[in-house]
Amino acid sequence: MASRGREWWLTLAVIAIASGNLSAGPDTLRYRERTGDDVEYLTATERVVNDTLELSSRSTTGETHTVVVNERLESLRWTHRNVAEEIEYTAVRNGQVIEVAGRSQGDEVAQTFTLSDDAPWIQSIERSLRDFALSDDSRIEFWTVQPGDIQLRKLQAVRRGRDTVAVDDTPTDAWEIRLSLPGIASLFWSATYWFRTSDGLFVRSEAVRGWPGTPVTVVELVEE
Repeated sequence: MASRGREWWLTLAVIAIASGNLSAGPDTLRYRERTGDDVEYLTATERVVNDTLELSSRSTTGETHTVVVNERLESLRWTHRNVAEEIEYTAVRNGQVIEVAGRSQGDEVAQTFTLSDDAPWIQSIERSLRDFALSDDSRIEFWTVQPGDIQLRKLQAVRRGRDTVAVDDTPTDAWEIRLSLPGIASLFWSATYWFRTSDGLFVRSEAVRGWPGTPVTVVELVEE
């Protein structure tokens, strides 16, 4: 599943939920993204805003994503900006409808999507799957808007088991989660994510963000 810019946004944050209230986690998390010889770094921050949590990330290229989530870590609002590529648009959920408006690569964006079931909208995949990673559930489905073509897609996350994975050269005990399109379409695209067993923090992912032959993109935690 190719896209322009970041294919799935990294929220990259630890969020604690206590007594029904949202509370912010660490001030900053830093990740390294490597695709072949190309390397970028991603920095994530978060803050509580009224009854929501605002999750923000910035790459060394200047691209930013801001996702507002509710107490269930389901997305309510998402803004994507990249000045160099003339990208600035916002997606907002109202009931079962997600409306996207703004500009992408200089062209006007005006999209309306209707969710056909009760599966949640998750734009902060790495963070919002934390509870699933720590649960006993084996599979979930959710909706997400792909930044590249700004289209709504349903994804599934399937638990693969417990694993020891290298995170910035450090062996880390983690839950392995496979993301893919549902059904037979899972044969055409998938990605693997690892979440630390101790707290559910996203620590590593591997995915191909282009046509066959494109180098694997590896994202891993380098500072917390």
